[in-house]
Parts: sequence; C-alpha cells; structure tokens
Amino acid sequence: MKRVGVFACVALSVVACAAAPVQDASSASASSVTASPQEKNKVSAQQEVAKPSSDSATSATAASPVDATAQFQSTDAMLSALEKAGDTIRSLRANVIFDRVDAVSENRERRTGQIVLTQDSQQLKSRTLAIMFDQFIDASGHASPQTQRFVFHGGWLFEFDDARHQLIARELVPPGEQLDPLRIGEGPVPIPIGQKKDEVLRRFEVQLAPLPEQPLLKRLVNIQGLVMRPKLNAGVDPDLAEINVWYDLGTLMPVAVAATTKGGDQKILLLTKLELNKELDVTAKALLATDPPVTTDKGAAWRRDVRPYKPTP
Repeated sequence: MKRVGVFACVALSVVACAAAPVQDASSASASSVTASPQEKNKVSAQQEVAKPSSDSATSATAASPVDATAQFQSTDAMLSALEKAGDTIRSLRANVIFDRVDAVSENRERRTGQIVLTQDSQQLKSRTLAIMFDQFIDASGHASPQTQRFVFHGGWLFEFDDARHQLIARELVPPGEQLDPLRIGEGPVPIPIGQKKDEVLRRFEVQLAPLPEQPLLKRLVNIQGLVMRPKLNAGVDPDLAEINVWYDLGTLMPVAVAATTKGGDQKILLLTKLELNKELDVTAKALLATDPPVTTDKGAAWRRDVRPYKPTP
C-alpha cells in the first residue's frame, strides 16, 4: 500500500519540490539536497549548544552521553550509538539555517527559523514536529520577513500561512496510522534524528563521512559524519544521490546536513543553539499548536481548509 508523500506539501511551499506520493520499499518517494554561503571563524558545535537558564532543565551539552573526544571507528558502532541517543529524546529545539543552491543557475536561497520536536520515549511515530521559517534571503542577497509554519502531528500536516491568514490541514496517512516526520530520505528538511539502525541499513549504503567542505559548515568542530546513498527500491526519492549528516560528538544530535540530487542541486542545513530535553517555554509550545489564532492582528478570522486522506490510485 502506498503512503502519502508526507513531506511533499512542505517541500512544495518551503523548498520548491513537487508533491508526490512516498511509496514503500518496492517503489520511490520524494525528498532531496545542499548549499552554502561564506562563513568565518571556526566555532565548536558544542559552543553552538544553548546554555540553560538557572532554573531550566539540562541542555544538550550538559547531558552529553558520550566522550566528546571519541571518534567512532565503524558505521555500525556509530549507528548503534545514534539510535540509543535518539531513544532518550523528549524534546528538542534549535535555530535553523536552510540553504538551497540550483545546479544550473548556481542561485542560492536561504531561509532561517526554528525547529521544535517532541516525542514519547522510544516512539518515533509519536513525534510532533514544528518548523517555522521567519526570513527569506533570495539569490541577490535581499532579505525579507516571510513567516511560514508547518506542524506534523498524528498523521496530519498543518500548514500556516500568516500572510493569507490560512490554515491547510492535510491528512497524510490513512486514519489511525502514524508517521515519523524525520525519516531519512522523506522529510521536509533532512534532519535524521533517532533513526533505527536496521532501518537505515536496509535503505542506504552507509559510510563514515569526511569533514564538511561547505563554507557554512567548516565552522563546526568536534563532529563526525555519515554519508548515506540510497539503495535500489528503498522507498527513497529516486533523484536523491546522497545525504551527509554530521553529528556533535558530545550529544550525538545532528548539527549539519548536506544532501545532493543526481542533477547536482543541493541543500545545506545547519542547526545552532540546540536545546535537548529542556522544558519548552510558551513560545516553543505555540509553534507546536495545530489550531490557528482565533483572529488576526487586524481582527480578520483565519480560514481553514481541511483535506482528509485520499488513497493514491
């Protein structure tokens, strides 16, 4: 049975991909990509982790589950450790820089914002994921405010358009089914957190990755990466050539991702000020909300467009 393209809707609005069905291991799905502007000064991934306030829960740095100086010697050992670290996640919050580069025109675009994730322990399909972009920088370098928010919860995608005061709610899987919005090769933005080792090895050829060469990512230290190339008939976007993910060795959380299509288009993603298992404040909880505001700041009501699940022919 085909699964609906959980993330195609987000990709359509956020990263300019076409909506298409994500299929199981006998067919293909939708996803992809990397990019980069120039950056200066190396900054440790550990330094990018936000420090908790005096009355807050432990931050990702303080909760470090491994020796921050240790390097994994095999993909098997690293995948096992990543899976174990993912099982401990209750909440995650980070700032995000998300770049795209077109292989033909070499035009680059950037979006910045936040990501908030909550989940029950060891239950990937219990996840609620919010992605909020608040700024867009076009290929000429012009920056403009542009607020878009996407929430994945309980098999539904909620897309909030502040400019139009519109909420589109799409049911992505049959009623009663759940999904993991961060599954590698399918997500709206490539952030594989807490993926199961057996599932990764079933769908990808995996190797230890060299340090990133992208200028945006060269600032990171104390990291180690994996490069994953889709296997045939693995239920991954057939246009995806490879995805590189670099993890902070102190937290085993991803801090950078670079993905490339077979045509050479790229995406690059950098997470900063990551907070792990910290009590979410009111602002973060608001990003996870699946109901729109009752009225806009001008008093107008939000419009709702609810689209129940429809099986793909």
